[in-house]
Amino acid sequence: MNQLRKLLLSCLLLISIIAVSCKKSIKIQPPEDGKITSAEYKDDLLLVVKNDYQITASDSATFSSTDPSISITTTGLVKRITSGEVVAISVTWIKSGNTTQLYALGATDNNHVNPFEKFHAAISDNPAAQYMQGWQTLRKLPITGETYAIVLRHADADFGKDWPVIHDTEGPENWWKSPDSLLARQLNVQGIKRAIDMKTIIKDLKYPITKVVSSEFYRAIRTAELIDAGPVINIDGRINHPEYIKTRKTLFNGLLNIINESPADGKMMLISTHHPINEFERENPVPATFPQVSAFNWTGAYFVKIAADKSITYQGAASYGMFKYFRDLKMK
Repeated sequence: MNQLRKLLLSCLLLISIIAVSCKKSIKIQPPEDGKITSAEYKDDLLLVVKNDYQITASDSATFSSTDPSISITTTGLVKRITSGEVVAISVTWIKSGNTTQLYALGATDNNHVNPFEKFHAAISDNPAAQYMQGWQTLRKLPITGETYAIVLRHADADFGKDWPVIHDTEGPENWWKSPDSLLARQLNVQGIKRAIDMKTIIKDLKYPITKVVSSEFYRAIRTAELIDAGPVINIDGRINHPEYIKTRKTLFNGLLNIINESPADGKMMLISTHHPINEFERENPVPATFPQVSAFNWTGAYFVKIAADKSITYQGAASYGMFKYFRDLKMK
């Protein structure tokens, strides 16, 4: 009986030792976070290409955002997102309980809000494709040995009104050059902020700007001044708003002339101008790479690649939100 008792005790002891050893060797892995599986999620940015856009993910999650630029349900249905804006979305994974940040671009051209909806450019024929191309270009600039122009629409501007809008007379000579809001529309508070932000963005992204050109309108000049990219600003009436172009030709024609007069130096050029420079259908000939129009909000741009022979190719559009988001992403 004693022998049996000893044997049982030995067995229990052995089982206890094995159990403790097993417990020490087994590591409980916490559940991993899921992934965003939407086809439009490219290189850390989700392009929301329409209203009622459903975000898809590999695992169950809830979605939310405090940004007023987006309307989103907890299931990830984006009811609406303001065109051109980049919005942070909180994604809470059900399994792990962790919350991560997803950033989405309003890759449309018809969800504008005041005051911009009163001043928007021609509607793009394919904003999602142009924003995607611009996002790819933005991620690789600057490119050693390649010359680019950033064609920028001046910063947000609805402070005051241009003289002809509220008067029947021609007004003072060159009224558009004035910083007076009683004579010409000026940058608003957001426009000033975004232009200053663009100064930091261009500096942090190390863009080698060797030439800056602005239209004669003060809102375009002020945008270039606040960005302060380095070179002296060249004031050029050929890229004025259409009614006040010195040559009476289109803004795009003025852009082509500016490019032809500038060296293909493997650097970058900044051009501060107005929205009709994105309307190409009136030009003959228009380079085949250019779409009918490009998404072109205030403080937004499109990229032009300039070859050694001065031939040019369209390289996509980038909103202010895209510039800022990429800068923040790169500086992390």
